[in-house]
Amino acid sequence: MKKTLYTYQILCKYTIQMYSIDSLTPRQEEMLNFLKDFQSKEGMAPTYREIAARFRFKSTKAASDHISALEKKGHVRRHCGRSRGIELLPSKKSISTTALSIPVLGNIPAGYPEEQTEKVHGMIAVDQMILGPTKDHRLFAVKVDGESMEGRGIYKGDWVVVDADDSPREGNMVVALIDGRNTLKTLARKKESFFLRAENPDYSDLIPITEMVIQGTVRAVLRRVS
Repeated sequence: MKKTLYTYQILCKYTIQMYSIDSLTPRQEEMLNFLKDFQSKEGMAPTYREIAARFRFKSTKAASDHISALEKKGHVRRHCGRSRGIELLPSKKSISTTALSIPVLGNIPAGYPEEQTEKVHGMIAVDQMILGPTKDHRLFAVKVDGESMEGRGIYKGDWVVVDADDSPREGNMVVALIDGRNTLKTLARKKESFFLRAENPDYSDLIPITEMVIQGTVRAVLRRVS
């Protein structure tokens, strides 16, 4: 009887190790690596359709089921309603990982202001060390479209990470809503009036006619070099 009980205990222990919630099947590990590579190269998560195409699944449901399994094992988090709403979570084995997943809200004109559109276009991962203290702050990212901020090293195609809860100060680069249209400029002041200064002599400064709302200050600039 003792021998049988001992054997049973060993088998149970072995089974728990084989099917631990933290372990990944070869396919799940391959998919997780694909998510990491895609995020690194594209700056955002893949869609379920792109995952299905990569692994030759017959439907996006198969891709969704695999992502669901990764979520249960603590490797990703899904944000419903977003086409690129798969968020990679820090590895439990890598305590030093401090990457934040930040929603991308499309493009921001660094030129002439355009009508505001606020729609999440995916997520982008940024290390906390780059951003500095941001506890409980709302962060978002936008892609720069225009040349009016080249004087401050901001170029078309760059990504800027914006802090919606940071207190704007004179000289800060800000995303602002001016007379119903949004833009990226430097917050400036003349006497007691604030305006938006372009950092390129080919563009004019922007003075609000009716209102100007600062939507956030720029915390970081990201650039793809190839």
